[in-house]
Amino acid sequence: MPGSEIDRIIRFGMFEIDLHSAELRRNGLKVRLQEQPFQVLAMLLERPGELVTREELRRRLWSADTFVDFDHSLNAAIKRLRDALGESAEAPVFIETLARRGYRFIAPVDGGSTPTVGLVDALEPNKPQSRHRVRPRMLAIASLVIAAAVILVFVSREELRTPKAQPRLVPLTTYTGREYEPALAPDGNRVAFAWSGPDVSIGRTASIYVKQIGEERALRLTSVPGAIDFGPDWSPDGAYIVFGRFPAPTAPPGTVEEGIYIVPAMGGAERLVHRTNWILGPIVDSRVVWASNGKTIAFPDRPVGQSQYALFTLDAAALSARQVTLPPQSSYGDIHVAFSPDARTLAFLRDTKDGMDVYVIPAVGGPERRLTFDNRGLGGQRNIWLVGLTFTTDGDDIIVGGNGLWRVHARGNVQRAEPVRGLGFTAFNPYIRGNRLAYGAPTWDSNVYRLPLRSEIDAGQPTKLIASTFIDENAQLSPDGRNVVFSSDRTGAEEIWKANSDGSNPMQLTFLSAYCWTPRWSPSGREIAFSAAPQGNADLFLISAEGGPLRQITTDSSNESMPSYSRDGQWIYFASDRSGSWNVWKMPAAGGPATQVTRNGGLFASESPDGRYLYYAKAPEEGPGLWRVPPGGGSEEKVLDSPPPGFWGYWAAVANGIYYVDEPGPRARIRFREFRTNRDSVVKVMSNAARIGSVGMSLSPDGRTIVFGQTDQFTSDLVLVEDFH
Repeated sequence: MPGSEIDRIIRFGMFEIDLHSAELRRNGLKVRLQEQPFQVLAMLLERPGELVTREELRRRLWSADTFVDFDHSLNAAIKRLRDALGESAEAPVFIETLARRGYRFIAPVDGGSTPTVGLVDALEPNKPQSRHRVRPRMLAIASLVIAAAVILVFVSREELRTPKAQPRLVPLTTYTGREYEPALAPDGNRVAFAWSGPDVSIGRTASIYVKQIGEERALRLTSVPGAIDFGPDWSPDGAYIVFGRFPAPTAPPGTVEEGIYIVPAMGGAERLVHRTNWILGPIVDSRVVWASNGKTIAFPDRPVGQSQYALFTLDAAALSARQVTLPPQSSYGDIHVAFSPDARTLAFLRDTKDGMDVYVIPAVGGPERRLTFDNRGLGGQRNIWLVGLTFTTDGDDIIVGGNGLWRVHARGNVQRAEPVRGLGFTAFNPYIRGNRLAYGAPTWDSNVYRLPLRSEIDAGQPTKLIASTFIDENAQLSPDGRNVVFSSDRTGAEEIWKANSDGSNPMQLTFLSAYCWTPRWSPSGREIAFSAAPQGNADLFLISAEGGPLRQITTDSSNESMPSYSRDGQWIYFASDRSGSWNVWKMPAAGGPATQVTRNGGLFASESPDGRYLYYAKAPEEGPGLWRVPPGGGSEEKVLDSPPPGFWGYWAAVANGIYYVDEPGPRARIRFREFRTNRDSVVKVMSNAARIGSVGMSLSPDGRTIVFGQTDQFTSDLVLVEDFH
């Protein structure tokens, strides 16, 4: 109905526009935009994908008796609008310029339902309406009358007299670096959080801080060199903070003791209360939580001898831990735990091959209950990832973070989650106390660089090849060197794109609105293979280099990812977990059954130029290194102790050796290992500004250029939602 949130909120990419309040928001935070650029945006969104002429804009925004330099004014408005959206006319993501004619909004738009009036008219309710809009408006008024009558039947007069306050977003922190995992104090007036400080490199450290809401200064509680402190929560009396600690990748062995710690909330000596068996990847975005009765602390950990996480509780007095959940062996484990307000129930996310779903279990242990059965993300949505969850104050609902916020009825049966509208597109680790909700709002800016090679052991300066204010990664130059393929989330979902070899004329190839990654050219340059997860599990797809319909080449319920072609183009290698763990498989490029190649693990495989070997890395839990086997399978041979865990895509094989990255972060070096002499040479030491952190490195067909991804900025601020209900 008119005036409802579904009519007034329009979403595109990381942005949303509120027509009633005339506000533009990115990830839930208001973006400053003047009136005329805002009205231009509203008019373009009224007809997405269609040409809006300059003359139409003039008639709607400047009346006939207004004397202005129209061309200059419109150009200035478009420039300010592009600046607010973080794009340029040369590489448009949202607004395409049609020379001398007008503009077109080119990104996908989620507006809920078709408005009954034009968007610009909604901003100007007193503006006279044209005749053809009268009837829809009269129908809408009639609908309002009927809806009001229905409401009166079910809602008391007192409730109608005292409507609930609308939630308001307030910046909670704006520090340099990455602030995350907020926890509101029992009094609701303080917040504890983890902060990386100004250094946001991949090899970062982080400490625990506390600040008063409304004040800028924060009190630092922990300061152990080489430690990543994370996931804080408060004791019920507000006197202590519990948190987790993990050694940073750059910490010298034995210098940081991993486990769960407690520290006074006003500062003082910290105390290790429990040692854990964590690995870095999934745990530092999770949380350690303290029950409202003060007796129990809950946390995820890996049982001894197992790779997946389960939930544990720690007796706060006896400091004895017990396992609460028993995740199936086929799952990746149970993470992101939250206590109910009465401390009787634990909610958690279980990560399986099909996706994440919400479960609850008695805090003392017992039968678990699955609340959502979405399998491919909450609400049945595609391209959804989940990070953190919290109970509402009354315990009736669970709010889940990740790609937006989602509401799950905690006492319900089989269901799907409902999106919480208007509170940000990325909202990690939500935390509720009273009518206040806090969450982390992360921002990534990853770009693709090219590094010219003077020789096998010497390189020039890296320059940006593909850049935007969004994530651009996974790049590979075409066999003829004329084009580059890459993945980018500049339209709101990570899709496959193609551009000229100098980065110009980017063209979107896929429109799956799902996570697409690792595109790789066929040797002929006519096709591109890539991974995507439109149905929850990852599969392999092919698309013409000129775009067009997709061809799905795997349909198993398992995950298939990271394709690459054999040198003769007859085979496609890929990683799959269909055997129960990640291994390299291959299938005919023309289609047919797949054959397992590796038996002891494998990811991101690539044939040597002479076709004699298949090189591959392994999953992070398998440790660092690079291996090889004959393409038909056989005994594996370890050839490198790098790349480090998690950087399985940072290497490229040539005829006589391998280029590889030796460590993550700003101290990363690109090296070359020559097979004949077994000698290592440093090709390039990356600058302090360079943070190898997005996926993938590849070599041009002529061997003269390395293309790699780099995270130029990764920040996160905390956001407070007032009057959340």
